[in-house]
Amino acid sequence: MKMKKLITSLTIMCFMSSVLISACTANEYILGPYDTFELEVINHPELKSKQTITPDGKASLPLLGIIPLEGKTLNDLHEYLSDSYSLYIKNPQVTISLTPKPIYIVQYDLEDNIWEVKMAKSVDEARALTWLDPTLSIEHGNIYKITMSKKPNFWGENWYQVITATAVVAGVYSTLTR
Repeated sequence: MKMKKLITSLTIMCFMSSVLISACTANEYILGPYDTFELEVINHPELKSKQTITPDGKASLPLLGIIPLEGKTLNDLHEYLSDSYSLYIKNPQVTISLTPKPIYIVQYDLEDNIWEVKMAKSVDEARALTWLDPTLSIEHGNIYKITMSKKPNFWGENWYQVITATAVVAGVYSTLTR
């Protein structure tokens, strides 16, 4: 009996640790053309700037001129700007506010013969708007075309999975509380 509890506990711990590791190592947002960001150096209002990355992946920043930004993460950009501005300012405190490119969802409803274009500001919002497959890789700035024959009905399409998942959770709980 103790062996069953130990195995069940280890299985749950392994599952939870893999979830936590994947959440902690999630990819950072990568800057690309048409991303907009605001730059501010504390106590230096003359360096405040709002920039949109050009199609060739560059932006023109005060004191630094034109710099390549495509492919950098926000942490890379913050480090680069802090190092670059430290040549002109003692201990610069740089802040960056990013406005990522929106995600466009184009839905065609076969039943009503209607096209709808929706704009999502985040990947989670795009998934909610379209009920997309969670394994599908959604990225900012892309356009996704969805064809629907009817409006999504979560319970009607997933009732079996919901009941099965509830039964599994109840079984694990009853095993652990014995």
